[in-house]
Amino acid sequence: MDLSFDNQTSRSARLRRELRNPSMVTVILIAVAVVGIISAPFAPGWVSTTKASIESLAKEDEIREASINSASVVIPSQITPWLAAQTNKMIKAEGPLDWQVVSFRRGPCAEENLVQLPAGKYATAIATACDDLNDIQQRYSGDCFLAASCNVSDGAKQEITATMDHVWDAFSDAGFVLPYEVVEEGLQ
Repeated sequence: MDLSFDNQTSRSARLRRELRNPSMVTVILIAVAVVGIISAPFAPGWVSTTKASIESLAKEDEIREASINSASVVIPSQITPWLAAQTNKMIKAEGPLDWQVVSFRRGPCAEENLVQLPAGKYATAIATACDDLNDIQQRYSGDCFLAASCNVSDGAKQEITATMDHVWDAFSDAGFVLPYEVVEEGLQ
């Protein structure tokens, strides 16, 4: 009694027949399985990269929204605290979006906003600080080109601090005082 595989109905016999003469569905299933097995080790990396990209885009939208809202900051006494907040983000930058937090050519630093400041030492200090911060941001942008290797150099931090010290001096000479919340935060 010679039983050939064609007459058998067991699962192994049906699988052998299907592999000998595969249907289109079988070919597609095998191809999907092979691609899935080959790409499985890379899936966690793809997921983490996608997650980081989505977070980066959300942060970029948040920064863009903040810079749009900050464009209305033309009140002379509020420009210095605004500059201080932006430079603090730059000093603590963990990625390119933190370093390029705003453009020091637009918003409060835009020419049309700077001309609204009362002439004097304070207006000159703000205009100079905007130019200097833009220059620092451009010169040291290589330090924070990639999020994985963002390391703001001590030289950049010192230049930012020196620029802001000059602005704070002009701020106090102009007779402005910090808002109560800023003074209170500094004491804690």
